[in-house]
Amino acid sequence: MAERTIVVCDVCGEPATETVTIKTSRGNFVKDLCARHVTELTAGARKPRPGRPRKMGEEAATPSRRGRPRKAASGNGRRKAAARKTKRRRKAQSG
Repeated sequence: MAERTIVVCDVCGEPATETVTIKTSRGNFVKDLCARHVTELTAGARKPRPGRPRKMGEEAATPSRRGRPRKAASGNGRRKAAARKTKRRRKAQSG
């Protein structure tokens, strides 16, 4: 004797055509839905964009820098000071 399992819609009890996974902050949930309720569920939905998911609840702050770190700012100040000294010397020699 063979047994047959019939999956029914969790909303209305008709035979289910699809199983839908819902992801929330509390966890993942699975519902079996008929064709009518699947179309109702997907009516205002959008497809996710590829890539890493955005963090929910946090503001999109400036993204952290990736790659090689910047050079120390102290070296840049030394170059500016040397340029000022050179400029003063040239001005004193010409004037």
